[in-house]
Amino acid sequence: MFVISGVSGNTGSVVAQTLIDQGQPVRVIVRSKEKGTPWKAKGADVAVADISDLDAMTKALDGASGAYFLLPPDLADTDFIGESIKRAEAIVAAATAARLPHAVILSSVGAQHEDRVGPIATIGHLERLFVKAALPLTAVRPGYFLENIQDVLPAVLHEGIYPSMILPLDRKIDMVATVDIGLTVADALINPPSVPHRVVELRGAAQYSAQDIAAALSKSLGREIAPIEVPPVAWVDQLKQSGLSQQSAESIAEMHQNINNGRIDFLDASSRKGHIDLTRFVETLNLAANGS
Repeated sequence: MFVISGVSGNTGSVVAQTLIDQGQPVRVIVRSKEKGTPWKAKGADVAVADISDLDAMTKALDGASGAYFLLPPDLADTDFIGESIKRAEAIVAAATAARLPHAVILSSVGAQHEDRVGPIATIGHLERLFVKAALPLTAVRPGYFLENIQDVLPAVLHEGIYPSMILPLDRKIDMVATVDIGLTVADALINPPSVPHRVVELRGAAQYSAQDIAAALSKSLGREIAPIEVPPVAWVDQLKQSGLSQQSAESIAEMHQNINNGRIDFLDASSRKGHIDLTRFVETLNLAANGS
């Protein structure tokens, strides 16, 4: 039995569906019975539990051969880092109590660093908690999400610009689709490691810059989209205007600063690569139906 959390989101839903399609027994963890209904219809077992509820989470993990966890950040929380750390501790406590034989977590490139990586530090903390608890772990560390493009679509569609915090505008980085992440997680669950702490770095199908993204959006929309540099001095204020708390905005800004200066990078030059490239991802956005 594989136990999957985060099935209401991008990666968790792909993991659960992939395993179900392969005929694997799956239990999904949801926060309400209603969220579990579509998964029950697909043949999955459903456990209703909140991460902070040790008894419910331990019960949800009972009998599992492996489980998938992630730490979705609440970026509006004034202390999202502190709350993320509490959730990380709750996850490991439940896994320990359930004697979970193998956990797979959504980590991130750069999680080997404990500081100057923004919100990635909370995911790295989750990794280290599992290691300290001596629970077998696979940490899937993908690059920058292609889905982050969706955050600036209003500016793309209504202003004809692609604002970027990845600088300079011709800087190319690995960008990964969450579908590829979900497939990687499913594979890690089916094929557990022979070592206590396995790290799976996941690069994109290729590297892209803001200029590349603007060009792909221009082609899809049939009109010019200009890449625009968001100056670092404006990052925190702009992020707060998007609904992030002060702490979250400062943390996201720190992450981008350290992507740009190369601190947040892959350790293994031969890391696994995803299959969904920028062109294919932009096609999935269906921009014509979103106001072009």
